[in-house]
Amino acid sequence: PTAQLPKGITHSYELGIEQTRRRWKDYSKGFPNITGNTPKSS
Repeated sequence: PTAQLPKGITHSYELGIEQTRRRWKDYSKGFPNITGNTPKSS
């Protein structure tokens, strides 16, 4: 199926996945801050 899709679409799709992964990394970093488990909050 990927062969039928234009390269631009698949590339942007992969880019979106990469951005989502980075976003989730930021989220996981922020969660301890929200719960107050980080040493910074003390």
